[in-house]
Amino acid sequence: MSTPSAPTAGIQWRTRTALLLETAGAVATVGSMVLVVEICREVLAADSDAGRLKGLVLAVVGTVVTGLVAQLSGRALSRQAAARGQELLRAGVARRLRGHPPARQVHAAWRAGGATLGGDVASAGVMVGRAGSELLSAGLVFFLSVGYLFWVDWRMALVTLLPILLGFVTFGVISARFFKDMKDEYVAGIAAIDAVRPTIGLNARINRAGARARTAMTTRISARRLTEATDGFSEFFLARIGTLLGGRALAEIAFSPLTVLASVLCGGALMVRSDALAPADLVPFLVVGAGLAAPLLASTYFMEEVGEGKKATARLTAFATGGSAAPVDSAGPGPRLEPPERGVLTVVESTPEGADRVTDRITAATPSERFTSVEAEPAVVIGPIGAYITADRADGTPEAAERAARLAGVHDTISAFPRGYASVVGTELSLSYPEIQRIALARVVAGDDRGVVLLDQRAFSGDPEALLAAVADLRERAAVVVVSCGPPVVTDGRMVLMDEGEVAESGPHEELIRAGGRYAALFEALPDTERAAAAAPRSATSQEIT
Repeated sequence: MSTPSAPTAGIQWRTRTALLLETAGAVATVGSMVLVVEICREVLAADSDAGRLKGLVLAVVGTVVTGLVAQLSGRALSRQAAARGQELLRAGVARRLRGHPPARQVHAAWRAGGATLGGDVASAGVMVGRAGSELLSAGLVFFLSVGYLFWVDWRMALVTLLPILLGFVTFGVISARFFKDMKDEYVAGIAAIDAVRPTIGLNARINRAGARARTAMTTRISARRLTEATDGFSEFFLARIGTLLGGRALAEIAFSPLTVLASVLCGGALMVRSDALAPADLVPFLVVGAGLAAPLLASTYFMEEVGEGKKATARLTAFATGGSAAPVDSAGPGPRLEPPERGVLTVVESTPEGADRVTDRITAATPSERFTSVEAEPAVVIGPIGAYITADRADGTPEAAERAARLAGVHDTISAFPRGYASVVGTELSLSYPEIQRIALARVVAGDDRGVVLLDQRAFSGDPEALLAAVADLRERAAVVVVSCGPPVVTDGRMVLMDEGEVAESGPHEELIRAGGRYAALFEALPDTERAAAAAPRSATSQEIT
C-alpha cells in the first residue's frame, strides 16, 4: 500500500526494536530459571558456598528485573506500532471508500475470505501490537528451555517432552478428522437451512382474495421445514464440536504442569535408581520442565493470531490500493431507471432480491464520483466518527458533523460514546446495525457535491422519520433514489413499481392509488391502521428538520 515514508518508518523501527527487546526478555526469562536451578543445586550441595549463593540470588533479581523492563518496553513499542499501522490501514481504506463502492460489494469481497472489514482492522492491529512480539517471546522461551534440558541430559529431556508430544498428536488427529467432516457437511447444512426461506412474490402480496391466508400457510410450511433443518444441523454441529472440545481438553491435560511433573518424577526416579542420572540433575527438569507447557500453548494461540493478521493485512492493503475491489454487477438486462436532475424517484420491488437488482442497476449506470448510497447491507463505517461523517466535505467542521448527525437521528447516540465524535469505529467501538446506517446517512447528508443518492428503505425499517428527513434535506441538491421492498415510506416524486425486472406501473403516488392497480394493492394487503397511514401521501418536504 502506498503510504507516507515517515509513518511507515516509525512503524518499522518500533516493530524491530520491540522484537529485539522481546528477545532480550525471553533470554532473561530462561536465564533466571537456570539461575534458580543453580541456587537449588547450591542449597542441596553438602558443602554449599554462602558467597556463591548470595551472588546467584542477586543475579536472579537482576535478570528478572532486566527481563521485565525489556518485555514491558517491547510491548509498549509494539502497541504504538499497532496503533500507527491501524491508522494507515484505515486511511487507505477510507481513501478507497471515497469512490463510494456499494456496501454489498465491499462486504461480499470480505465475506469471500470469511472475514469482515472491521475484524480485519482489529486483526492487523493485534498481529503488530501483540501477537508477533509475544509469539517470538514464547517461542524463544520454549526452545531455549528445551535446549537447556537437552544439555543437562537428553534422555530425561525426552521423558519431559513425552506428554506434550502425546497431547499434540492427539489433538492433531482429532482436529484433522473434525475439519474433514465439517468441510462438506457444514456447507450442506447451511445450504439446507437457507433453502427453506419463504419467498412471497408480488402477485401473492397484492391479491386481495385470500392473500393473507396463502401468506400464512407459506410461512407455516417454511417454519416447519426450517425447524427440521435447524434441528438436524444443530445435532450434527454439537456432535462435531463436542468431539473437538474433548480432544482439546485431553491435549490441555497432557500439557498441564501437573502431567509434566508426574512424567518427570516417574522417569527421573527410575533413572536415579539405575544410576543413569544424578539426583541433583533432576532439579532442572522439575523447575524448567514444569513450565514448558505455558509458552508452548501461548505459541499456538499467537500463531493463529499472526496467521489471521497476515491475511487481514493482505486484504486491507489490496483493497486500499484498488487490487481486490469487487466489481459492480450491472444486474443483467432490464429497463434503464433514469433519476431526475433534482428531486425524488421511488422504486418499489416486491422481493429483497429484486431490490438488490435495482440497486446494482442504478449503481452500474451512475459514475462513481457522482454516486453515494446507504444500502440494506451495513455501511462501511471506519475511523473517527466525526471525520467519517465529514469526509466528503471541503470544510469538515465539528458543527457540520453534528448537524448531519442530528438530522440522521444519531447525535444522541454518538454523544453517549466515551469520546463522542472522536471515537474510533473498528477498534474502540462496535456499532449495531441501526447505528451504522444512521452514521452512514449522516455522511451522505453532510456531503458537499451530490449527484445521485440511493437510499434503501430496508436500512431504516425502524426509523422511517430519519429517511424522510434526509430525503427532504437532499432533494433540492441531488437526485434521490429510494428503493423500497414493499409499501414505500417516501411517496413524493415519481413512483415506479417493478415486477420481475420490468416496470409494471409508474406515476405519482396519488394517481397510482386512485388507479387501484398493483401499486394500490400493496397498501390494501396491510392491516387497516397501517394502510390508512401508508396510503396517505407522506411528503419528505413536510418533515421538520431540527
